[in-house]
Amino acid sequence: MLLAEVQRIAAASPVAKPKSKADDDIMEACRQVAGAADGLAQAKFGVGEIAARKSLERAATLLGRAMRKHGRMP
Repeated sequence: MLLAEVQRIAAASPVAKPKSKADDDIMEACRQVAGAADGLAQAKFGVGEIAARKSLERAATLLGRAMRKHGRMP
């Protein structure tokens, strides 16, 4: 009975699709945006706020470019 349940669950589990170069590029750009957003949050109202905002803007632009390149964003 337990073996049948294990087999049923194993058959129902989704199979992960293989990662592509596009996914890697987009995830790297997402990590850069997240890092820049974190940097801005830490520099908020401080000396490095302007540089942090520019860094976030650049990272967001790169993310948009990567998504358009791989057809994930219109």
